[in-house]
This record gives sequence, structure tokens and C-alpha cells, in this order.
Amino acid sequence: MYPFTTTTGIVRNRWYIAAFADEITRQPMERTLLGTPVALYRREDGAPVAMYGICPHRYFPLAQGTLRGDALVCGYHGFTFGPDGKCVAVPSQGTGAGFCQPTYPIEERGPLCWIWLGDADKCDPGLIPPYDDIEMGTPGWRYSSPNYAHLKGRAQLLVDNLMDLTHLPYVHHHISGGEAMADPKMREEQRERSYRVVRMGKLPWTGFNVLVWGAENGYEGLADFDQLTDFYGPELIRTGFPIMTAVPGHDTVPPELGTMHIMHGITPETEHSTHYFGFSTRNFRLDSTELDEFQYQSDCKIRQQDVVAIEAVEARLEHSASTQRELLVRSDGPAVKVRRLIQKMLDAEAVESKEPAA
Repeated sequence: MYPFTTTTGIVRNRWYIAAFADEITRQPMERTLLGTPVALYRREDGAPVAMYGICPHRYFPLAQGTLRGDALVCGYHGFTFGPDGKCVAVPSQGTGAGFCQPTYPIEERGPLCWIWLGDADKCDPGLIPPYDDIEMGTPGWRYSSPNYAHLKGRAQLLVDNLMDLTHLPYVHHHISGGEAMADPKMREEQRERSYRVVRMGKLPWTGFNVLVWGAENGYEGLADFDQLTDFYGPELIRTGFPIMTAVPGHDTVPPELGTMHIMHGITPETEHSTHYFGFSTRNFRLDSTELDEFQYQSDCKIRQQDVVAIEAVEARLEHSASTQRELLVRSDGPAVKVRRLIQKMLDAEAVESKEPAA
């Protein structure tokens, strides 16, 4: 499975975003995650439930049914399943059944619901990406611009895209100043919970900066910046606006030129399609709904440009990869490093799946 040597490109033993928390309601919904149809709903006490989404009786989608208390009632023949998956009612025979529908661990953390579809004995909520590192719920930081895109392409193409930002002045050519990402200096850092790439360069004050930081914080000349990209795993990557390290005309960097983390939740739908969850956190202009709206509109436009590019690659990828050796260059270093990290995860799962049961 390009670009890996395994037959699958999906690492299963990870916590993936199943949905934004406000998507899951008392109206059941279905979302295919890691190739598995999952019915998502909330119990009467508000707790989310994730259940295998196909009724075992006639294979009808359970999300097209209704809720009775905390139980999910199939909309075809009324088979009823409790939140633990147990079949508690079969109307045609007036009893339940000795059957339990698979359910999956789901953790609601702030505005996100994370699901575990891997090995049960490896499920540990402590493996959910660190909220303190991405400033989710941190005082002095604002969560904003949640958005979603469906991608008709394998998840790794999105990972590659986010680890190589030299595409920015080309795919996202509408962003003024984006040429600073065409050939930046780079350094790598191996952190406790992420692999980080720091891109360094110089940035002029542009119209895009005005919309983000406000015209009153403008400067003349070129400011030095660091741009951080953190790979937490195949499920989450953080990019961000440039962090100014030196600004012309200022002895210190104005605090208004703060930090914005742009988060990318990547959940494989199938081997060839992906759920793309986006949101941001920032530590400046905390009360600005105007910036919220600009960031939302900007994110949607930028992510859709990435979707178009990646879907164009996916459409011809199998033929292309079998016909021509991939040309990798210096700027691909971080993406190649991440591919190797994911390959190790895939290899480990492949070995474990072949080990005989004790």
C-alpha cells in the first residue's frame, strides 16, 4: 500500500477523532472509521456511544434506527441493542437474544470525541494526543474555527502534504507572503510526544498579516520567524502561523503577534478515503469573533485546495507509483522521516497479528 511495504496503510492502535463533540446527538449518525461502519449517538445522560453500525439480523444500518432510552432500535425489524451492545429485544419473538453487538471505546475530550478501534488490550486513554501541548482548554488560549472535509484519498497523502509546506506558495497562492515557505531553513527536534520540524525565514508585513494580527501591529522590512510543524502520530498534526522571533523597529516582539496552532485531525475512512478535521487555538485577540470568522473561512478555503490537489494525486497514484520511481528532494526530509515512523507502527502491528495466541 503506497508508500508502505505493508498491505495496509492504516495504523489501528491509535486514538482517532470520530467526530466533533457537537456532531454526536440523540439522533444516531453513521461514520465509517478505519473501514468500520460505526453508529454514534448519546445516552440520556449525554455520554457518547460508538457501536458497530450494521444490524446482525439483516445487515441494515443501525444509524437509520431510533433511540429508546439508552438503547438503539434497528429501523428494519426492531432489534434493540443496549449501549453495551447487548441485544435486549427481538420484537418478533418477545425476548432478547444471546448476542452482543461490538462497541468501541470513545472518549469525549472538550470539543472532540476520540475512538479506539485497535486491540482492546492496548487501549489507553493516556495515548490521546496531549491537550496541554496543543493548548486545548489552556487559560489564555481560544479554540476556534472547527471545520471538516471529506477527502477521496488515502490518509498518508494528507500527512505528506502537511509535512512538506513547500507547496504553500503554489497550492495556496492566494496567501501573501507564502513564498517564504518555498525554501526555508529547517531543523528537526524529537520531543516527548511529537516529532517537530522548525522552518526558519523572513517575512514581510502583508495584507494577510493585517487580517490575523491587526493593522496596528504592522512593521516595515522583514521579520524573522519560526514555523513549527508537530507530528503527534498518523492521527494528528499541528502546523501554525509563523512565530515572530525578531521584528524590525521593536526591541522585543509585540505580544499581539502571538501564536496560532492550526490542528489537523486525520482519520482514515477507508484505505483510499479520509476524514479531515480542522480547528485552531490561539493566544491573541481572544475576544475577536471577526478573527474567528476569518480563520474559519481561510481554513475551509485552504483545506479545500489541499483536497483538490490530493484527490488529483490519488486518482492516478497506483499507476504512477508502478510506472515511475518517486523523485524525493531535500524538502521531503520530514515527510520521509514520518513515513518511516508510520512504517514501524505498521510493521509492529503486522508482526503482532501473526503471533500465535498464548
